Order: sequence, then C-alpha cells, then structure tokens
Amino acid sequence: MCLAMDVDFHISQLRTLRAIYETGSFEGAAQKVGRTQSAVTQQMQKLESLTGVQLFRQVGRKREFTPAGLTLVNYAREILSMSRFAMAALTQSVQQDVVQLGAPQEIAERLLPDILAEYARAWPSVRAVIHVGRSPDLMTMLQDGLLDITLSTRRSELFGGTRIASIPACWLAAPHFRLDRQMPVPLVLADEPSMFRQIAFDALDINGYSYIERVTSPSLAGVRLSVAAGLGITARTESAFFSATRILGPDDGLPSLPLVNYYAHLGKQADQPHVRFLLDMILASKD
Repeated sequence: MCLAMDVDFHISQLRTLRAIYETGSFEGAAQKVGRTQSAVTQQMQKLESLTGVQLFRQVGRKREFTPAGLTLVNYAREILSMSRFAMAALTQSVQQDVVQLGAPQEIAERLLPDILAEYARAWPSVRAVIHVGRSPDLMTMLQDGLLDITLSTRRSELFGGTRIASIPACWLAAPHFRLDRQMPVPLVLADEPSMFRQIAFDALDINGYSYIERVTSPSLAGVRLSVAAGLGITARTESAFFSATRILGPDDGLPSLPLVNYYAHLGKQADQPHVRFLLDMILASKD
C-alpha cells in the first residue's frame, strides 16, 4: 500500500503511541496520558487511517505492534523530542535577553574565553550569540544593526571605538619550514580585504624583497592549513594559530612587522545594561 506523502502527524497521537509501547498496553497508556481506554483506541484507529498502515495486530487477547508500528514508535520518540526542544527554544527566545558579539578569530581565541565565562556567571539569563569573522564583515554587520558589540582591527569614530589590544604581527611558518633566501618569499595570505595581507606586502615592498603568493584563502582555516603544510609563510598574530608554528624575523632575513591594534565598538542601538556590562568587561581587559 502506498503511503501519502503529505501526512501531518498529531503530537497527541504520537505521545499516546509511545505510551502504549512504554506501558505495554492500551490500558496502561490511557492511565499515563490521562485518557479513557476507548479514547486511546480511537486515537490509534485515526492514526492508522491517517497513515494507511496497520500499526497493531491482535495476538490472542493482546494487541502487539506490527513492524510498521515499531518503526513509527522510533520516529515518534524523535518527533516528540524535537517538539520539546522547539518549545524550550521558543521559551528562551521570549524570556532571555540576547547579546550579539562579533570578533576576528585571533582576538576571539586570545581574549574572549575568560570574559565569556565570567559574563555567563554574572548574567546567567542572557544568551550570547558569537559571530567570528573578518573585521570588514563584522563592521558591516555592526553598521546594519546585526551586532551589539564587535571587536575589530578597523577603527570607527562613528561607533566610539576604543583600543583594547596591540598585538605584534609576525611571520609564521611550520616548524619544519626553511626559508631559501635565494628564492622569492613564498606567501600564504587571506584574500582581499585583509589587513594582514597588506602588512605583508608593505613590509616586503618597502624593504625590496621579491615574493610570490603561493596560496590565497578566504578563511583563516585555509591559511592555517597551508602554513602547516609548509607551503609558505604568513603574516599574522601568533594567537591566530592553534598548531605549533615557528616565528621568523630578521635573523631569517625577513623584515620586522608592526603592531596590530584591535578596537571594541558598541552598536548605536545596543546600550542595554547587559550589553554595556559585557563591553565594560572587554574594556577592562585591554592591554
């Protein structure tokens, strides 16, 4: 028999079906779900009519699940579980305050874990939504009202940016990487727009180095992977890397790199107490 493709299950029917399985009888299910036994029977008859499948078979005086019935019991568990999760999420969205926080990956991993842990203890009812991305994208999100706070390498007087950290950029390579000074410097860089990309180019151009861009990636993950593979070197803060790296510098024949400033920005419509508290924590942690 072909099943209808647009069957809409009723949660109460699935709850009763599960209760029959758990108690082993229609009578036990009736007590568990607070219905009469005849009402339980009618529910299951309607469920069979809805699905077009026999869910129970008579074995002596007992009714047992058919294979199709057991299959539906398994799915009923999942559907009922998702229903509870959905209701919990809706309840939280109504009851909780939310803070939308953005940060570039390297400063997020360096600065935010301890701050967020302490913030969660101080504001347990606030749900934090964390956006980890590139500074230009985060500033656009802030301008569009999608973030309450963002950390960024970009400074914007429009949002009252405050410097929170100055971290040295450095040349990073895999531990086994060896730079051949007779060859152009092999670079692994993020694509445009990228401040670190420009830092690398400026340092090499000003000092008269030749170089070749071996790898270009739109993500920090791609940069990390390529550096770990020994495909070239990159200009980043050391905190941008989890895996072991080797810092190169003047002793390796490379020019020094500048400090990178990070700023904290508060959105124009984001001056609620729980948002301001988080911003104050971030500002208090500045180097």
